[in-house]
Amino acid sequence: MRSKVTLGDKSIDNAGIPSDYKLAISEYIWNGFDAKATNVDIQFKPNEIGYISSFSISDNGEGINLSTIESTFGAFLDSQKRQTFQRTSEVKGKMGKGRFSFINFCSKAVWKTRYKQEDNSILQYDITINEGDKDYYETNNNQIIQQGNTGTEVFFYNLKNISSSHFTHPSFSEFLAQEFGWFLHLNKEKGYSISINGIAIDYEYLIAEDETITEHISDFEFEISYIRWDKKIGDKFYYYYLNSNKYELGKELTSFNNNAINFFHSIYISSDYFYGAQNEAYMSRSAEKWVRGLCFNELGVCG
Repeated sequence: MRSKVTLGDKSIDNAGIPSDYKLAISEYIWNGFDAKATNVDIQFKPNEIGYISSFSISDNGEGINLSTIESTFGAFLDSQKRQTFQRTSEVKGKMGKGRFSFINFCSKAVWKTRYKQEDNSILQYDITINEGDKDYYETNNNQIIQQGNTGTEVFFYNLKNISSSHFTHPSFSEFLAQEFGWFLHLNKEKGYSISINGIAIDYEYLIAEDETITEHISDFEFEISYIRWDKKIGDKFYYYYLNSNKYELGKELTSFNNNAINFFHSIYISSDYFYGAQNEAYMSRSAEKWVRGLCFNELGVCG
């Protein structure tokens, strides 16, 4: 079925879609994590001289629900994610631009997606967008599958000036480590990973300094982990508030974001003291002051 994209206040061509292939690819990786994936894999098969005609990015997320596709995939600059966006790091692609990033490095993208329906059956189908007809998307090949898991695999065809070296060069994996390292570390105990042809990227070499302390206040235990990154990371500098299962309930900027010094850092605070309501963390002002004071006095890093 052929459907028109619902445009917001800008055309697709003038909406600030990333022109750098690394930034464009990161949009698709974020889309996977937005869909509650834990693993995202970039796959390509070069020939003897490193030529590739296509590559794919797959995830094990929830897939794209066909029944709501007009308000999700079919909306541009008015994504449904924006309506439900919270302060947490779970949702990045709230503007609905990421899926069109392919137009700067290839001419065709096909999403093969699988999602669980209300009766628990899994529907698999394809979504296709062509660069020359990007105001429209087409869905087809609908089928119920009896075995398998949910997830999405995006195939990129007719590449423009992209070869296998763009993925195998150390600068690419370093870019991914800087862009996603803080997020992978945030979700380390849940097994989050990004891989290239099945080999997980390493981000821990970017950790220049790492310290964890455990303290108690009233009847609650707080585990506070401080990381100083060796290089700039793909997020601002935050306190991340987590429950004891390491699920992020909220985050708050540290006071060093406006500082000119290159002090790249993250603070992860885990405790049952935090409880969730609409994915936000709630903490009394006295406890917040205590936590910040503890970071400053014990770790000597954050104000």
